[in-house]
Amino acid sequence: MKNQNGALAPTGSACLKKATELFFIVHPKVAKPLLGPFLTRADAECARVVIRSAGAAVEARQVFAVDDFIRGHAVNNGWVCRALLGIATQWRQA
Repeated sequence: MKNQNGALAPTGSACLKKATELFFIVHPKVAKPLLGPFLTRADAECARVVIRSAGAAVEARQVFAVDDFIRGHAVNNGWVCRALLGIATQWRQA
């Protein structure tokens, strides 16, 4: 990538990471997403199961780029929901 003067543009952590979509848990009675963002549909499905709402659904939203903060938040959301689903599964089996 070059600037107008021909010098190379710096790259590094300030550059945005490319992503095509992020996933959110939405409900028809609520204007904003209930949970999200998630990087994968599987993580979002785990979250949908965890909240146990009949009207909840997974919605994909197109994005142009994801910065480090949003990526970290989305990864953390996935970890938390997978952990909660695992705990709930163990509790139901006992």
